Amino acid sequence: MRCLSILLSAVLGLGLAPAARAWEKSRDVDYPATAQCPSENMCLLVSCPAPGKPSFEMLVMEHGKASGEPFFIAVDGRRFDFILPDYGANGLYRWPLQTAFADALTKGRTATVQFDLQGMAHQVSLRGSSAAIGQVLASCGAKGAAKSGPAARLTGLSPETDCQTATSTGVVVDRTLSGDNLTAFRFKDQYGVDYVNVDPPRNSKALQAQLAQLITPGARLRVELHGCGAGASVVVLSSVETVR
Repeated sequence: MRCLSILLSAVLGLGLAPAARAWEKSRDVDYPATAQCPSENMCLLVSCPAPGKPSFEMLVMEHGKASGEPFFIAVDGRRFDFILPDYGANGLYRWPLQTAFADALTKGRTATVQFDLQGMAHQVSLRGSSAAIGQVLASCGAKGAAKSGPAARLTGLSPETDCQTATSTGVVVDRTLSGDNLTAFRFKDQYGVDYVNVDPPRNSKALQAQLAQLITPGARLRVELHGCGAGASVVVLSSVETVR
C-alpha cells in the first residue's frame, strides 16, 4: 500500500496525501489546479492546463475500465455521465469543465464517483471546493466553465433526404477532425456505440465552431440520426442538442 502511495505522487506530482479534507491548491503542477484525493487510488482536479480552457481531470488507478467506457459522478444525488478518454499528460484523464458540473461541485456537499453499480462507490468531500475552484477559474481567465456555445441545439445538419430517422440520448466517446472541421464522432447510448458522420450541407466556420463546442468527449447529447444505405449502416448526424 505504501508503494501505491509513492506511485500516485510520482505520476501526478501533486504532493497531496489522500484524505477527506478541504479542496486545496496544487503547487506541484505547471498550471493552476485544485485537487481532492478521496483515496490512495484516486484524485480529482479542477484545473486550467491552458488559458481560457478550464478542465476537470482525474487520476484513477485499479478501476477496471477501458477507454471509451462510461462511468458517472453524482453530486448530492445529481448524476453527471462521463466517458473515459485515453490517458493524457501526467497519466490524467481530462474533460472540458462543463458549467452544470462546475456549479454542482462548487455548491454541493458530497460527490460520489461510481465506476460500477455493483462495485464500491468513492465518496469525495466538496468542503472548500467553492473558493478553490473559483480561484482556478479566475486564474484561467475564464468567467465560468465551458458552455455549450451560442447554440444549444443545431438542426438541418444532414444532406440526406431518403434515409431512416432515429433519435437517441447518450454520451460522446471521441471525435474525428479533418483540419479544423469535425467530420465524425463516436456516440454511446443504451444500445451501444455508433460511428456518426458529420456532413452539414451548409458548412461554415461559424457552424463548425458551434459543432466543436457542442460535440466534445464526455458531453451528454440528444441527437437525431439518419441511417442511410444498406441496412441503414451509414449514420449521419441530422440534429444535436445538449442535455442538462
